[in-house]
Amino acid sequence: MPPMALARATTPDGAILYEPTRIRSPGAQDFDALALWRAGRTTPTPAGRGSSWFVTPADGATGRWVLRHYRRGGMVAALLPAALHDRYLWTGEASTRCFLELALLAELECRALPAPRPVAARYARRGPTYQADLLTVEIEGARSLASLLGELGDEDWRRVGECVRRFHDAGLWHADLTAHNLLFDATRTVHLIDFDRARLGRGPAPARGNLARLARSLAKVARAAPAARDDAGWARLRAGYDRPRSSPPR
Repeated sequence: MPPMALARATTPDGAILYEPTRIRSPGAQDFDALALWRAGRTTPTPAGRGSSWFVTPADGATGRWVLRHYRRGGMVAALLPAALHDRYLWTGEASTRCFLELALLAELECRALPAPRPVAARYARRGPTYQADLLTVEIEGARSLASLLGELGDEDWRRVGECVRRFHDAGLWHADLTAHNLLFDATRTVHLIDFDRARLGRGPAPARGNLARLARSLAKVARAAPAARDDAGWARLRAGYDRPRSSPPR
């Protein structure tokens, strides 16, 4: 697939980067969750936690988009005032988290990797900080690996391993490879999501770190829901991940 041509639009307080075949003439209103809700165009996603929503496209396009507002979590958020949880230090447009992620998603789509398809990204500046939002195409019928523990067969586990391996073979390092960021769609195809701070061009050491992070995540989910524990699942996942490089993904 040829490289995707992204377009840019200027807004009064920032800019929008977008995929012009999916959204025409985007504006700030396309990233305003409250305004979209008032217009009856948005609902929270199951794992949104107030930061992501399903959006119905305004131009009558089929399907839905996912709108995500960038927000810190974990220890970093705990150390900052609540007013700064969704604000990031401005160091230039090229380094905004939303533009980096949208460009990466465009590259992953060109490589036919199972990741969300990009729609648009927006940043809005205020003083030395900015806020950011991202629109992607919904993965229909998606359920996370975490939510499906206890229901997975051998082939499902192998597909998870094969999916992760495809991204690592492409040189991708994922910043938060967890059981919540691997999704099965309605056809049981596995997708990887949440590419904030992800990078292409990394080597085997970061890949090993990714796998260790995923193993910890699975163990944490299993501790919280002992009935979903699957002691053989990791071995089957690794069997999919360790397939010979010449084998095509299923």
